[in-house]
Amino acid sequence: MTTITNIAEALGISAATVSRAMNNSRLVGPELTARIREKGEELGYKKRVIRRHRGRAILSIKLILPHHAEPERSLFYDLPSLIEGIRVGFRECSINLLCETASSKYKPFPHKKGGDTSGFIFAFNRPSEAVLKELDAIGTPYVILNRRIEGLPCVASENAKGMADIAAHLAQRNPSLKPAFVTLDGMGQIGEERLEGFAAACRSLGVPFDAEKDSFSFAGISSITGERVKNITVGHNALVCANDIIGTVVLTELDRLGIEIPSQVAVTGFDDSPVRKLSRPLLTTVSMPLAELAAAAASSLKKHIIEHLPNEEIIQIPGKLLVGESS
Repeated sequence: MTTITNIAEALGISAATVSRAMNNSRLVGPELTARIREKGEELGYKKRVIRRHRGRAILSIKLILPHHAEPERSLFYDLPSLIEGIRVGFRECSINLLCETASSKYKPFPHKKGGDTSGFIFAFNRPSEAVLKELDAIGTPYVILNRRIEGLPCVASENAKGMADIAAHLAQRNPSLKPAFVTLDGMGQIGEERLEGFAAACRSLGVPFDAEKDSFSFAGISSITGERVKNITVGHNALVCANDIIGTVVLTELDRLGIEIPSQVAVTGFDDSPVRKLSRPLLTTVSMPLAELAAAAASSLKKHIIEHLPNEEIIQIPGKLLVGESS
């Protein structure tokens, strides 16, 4: 049987260099890697698939978090819950968790030794095509958290079900429900999924709702003013907000306007984010089971790294309706 040592002797290089090349290390240049693999094929080398012993494996995992121009947008998730969930998913392994910030110029391997990174978790952001191409070229596993992208390994909340629960809750409490959907520019796929889910639920329940006419988007949190909120309440008796941050600000503006909640206007949010605990009255929301999502993402990534199992599925985890005083 041909071994790494045989290839190294044939090329006059070290066995360690051959091993690195066969494991896609960036410490070995592409030309030398190609020569090593070509010689391996010539000699009949067969790479053995060895499962790392879970209890002894020490994995280097990069957690890529989004950077927001508006700092308040980072309030929609609890960072300790995210980290704890990841550690639960890797509970049979020891991990070095490295946190980095996403950007349009993000490089997954800024240094040569970055090729030794075991896997990536992109949380609340979608990696660029250039980043995905580089990861696939190196063969480094990754998973995307809180996004649902066909053909890529993702773990996400069931946004459609959460919005359906909100619609059913509001319709049950008000037979004459006339809802409006309130969101922010730049929410992207998450905002679209929640709007589509709410619109579909309204159609199913027979609740009048037009996704274009009854949907209102603000440029940012600071642009959610009392005057604009008051205009939305004309003809609407429920404001369904795309997340808890929007919902909490809307509650504040309605209070300033002297509009009674929920007798005149009901308000809901989404995510059960930390800021919700500060809302008065307490905001009705749907939980984003962050620790569970993170654990599922980490577990999926671990199977790919250690057991070499394919990792291209989309895992969706439902949240729970949490009824507050706002509805």
